[in-house]
Amino acid sequence: MKIGILGSGPVGLTLGKGLIQTGHDITIGTRNPAKESLQQWAKRMGNQATIGTFRQAAEFGDLMLICTRWTGTKKAIEAAGVWNFKNKTVVDVTNPIDGKGPDENGRITLIIGHNHSAGEQIQAWLPPDSSVVKALSCIGHEHMLLPQFKDGAPTMFIAGNNHIAKRTVVNLLHQMGWHDVADMGSIEMSRNIEPLAILWEAYAFLNNSREHAFKLLKK
Repeated sequence: MKIGILGSGPVGLTLGKGLIQTGHDITIGTRNPAKESLQQWAKRMGNQATIGTFRQAAEFGDLMLICTRWTGTKKAIEAAGVWNFKNKTVVDVTNPIDGKGPDENGRITLIIGHNHSAGEQIQAWLPPDSSVVKALSCIGHEHMLLPQFKDGAPTMFIAGNNHIAKRTVVNLLHQMGWHDVADMGSIEMSRNIEPLAILWEAYAFLNNSREHAFKLLKK
């Protein structure tokens, strides 16, 4: 599959690497495609990786991943061309945080509040026939690919309105090593998934560790 990724930070590059390893072709969309470190990364990844503009990534991808910082997400989508998302599955990996880092108690702030979500907002920004699926937002980028923990396999929580799109995303997650995926329902459930990032970050801050994940236990 051809996959476009908006965002060239650690999340975008980690997911790009994982998708290449599972046989997909990817284009990373970024503000500065000529950046030397990104070009070197693409060389290391081989012929399956390309660095381009946001628009080039959106034009390339049959499926899209949005991995931008929340404060730049709308501009990145606009730069990509909203029309380039028509009829596509769009994986929202963002968290609507202010980017200031944890406070003295380890909390980060959801600038969008708790009565709305990034998943819903991205769905509203895109054409009606785009299918946004919230995923990969409740784990650090270090463990987005082949997550392995001594206490067992972690759970990835997803949400979205289109069942076919969610099935596509679940298949991608399985390819990347996520074998426990919990479908939480419609895109509105992003309001409940995204706050897990606050909990994840607080534990990381208080324990000086990023070696943790969430698990849904079933009896």
